[in-house]
Amino acid sequence: MTDGPDFPLREPFPPGRSAPCFCGSGRRFKHCCVAAGREGRVPHGIGVVPGFLDDAECRAICDELKDRPSERLLAVDHQHSNAERTVRRLDDRRVTDRVEVGELQARLDGWIERALAERIGPATGREFAWYEEPYVLKYNPGGFFVSHADSDTIDPAAGRWKKVLDRDISLLIYLNDEYTGGRLDFEHFEFSLRPKAGMLVFFPSDMRYQHAARPVESGQRFAVVSWAAFEDSERVKTNPPDEAKML
Repeated sequence: MTDGPDFPLREPFPPGRSAPCFCGSGRRFKHCCVAAGREGRVPHGIGVVPGFLDDAECRAICDELKDRPSERLLAVDHQHSNAERTVRRLDDRRVTDRVEVGELQARLDGWIERALAERIGPATGREFAWYEEPYVLKYNPGGFFVSHADSDTIDPAAGRWKKVLDRDISLLIYLNDEYTGGRLDFEHFEFSLRPKAGMLVFFPSDMRYQHAARPVESGQRFAVVSWAAFEDSERVKTNPPDEAKML
């Protein structure tokens, strides 16, 4: 990122496997959050809410989405972005489409606002300033997103991570599960999740929670995605993003 504020570099993560776990349990990292993830238990900081949307609602919106036009989703170009302007471009590390939702946008907004008010706010104990306009991702067979952090990028000179986008919480609402592949992986915790229709998943947007959408092998995978900023977070950008929905 160029011409932006001198934001501090992140502390290295993960801790050594024999170091105390970052969650504050007092146990060693490898025997705490890594062990949880390896055993299929949800690690610290990740929220998983099955049935946030009911099956009928998921089926209804998928029926509306499946024949709508879509286009390849652009990724943030951190090298050419700055504090005033975020540049996006095609990136071969992310192969997925954004579906044109049209009049369904208000319904997506309502889901995100309900998730923040009923689930994520109480879980974090924080107030939110805004969320980014949610959109629907469609992963066709072969679609994927490599491991990444939603708010952070590597500083090439220091070889460490820094915050470059005003995102504190990432959230996903999965709309279907009639596909193979497409798992959600959190590499630092060796945690892999098979999303189910109607499931809400949320987690901090920083580099601790690097995650990947593994390739879809057959079928189509639909998910709603958004990011939210805490009211009291220090800002990287001069203004909220253009697609911000203020709370």
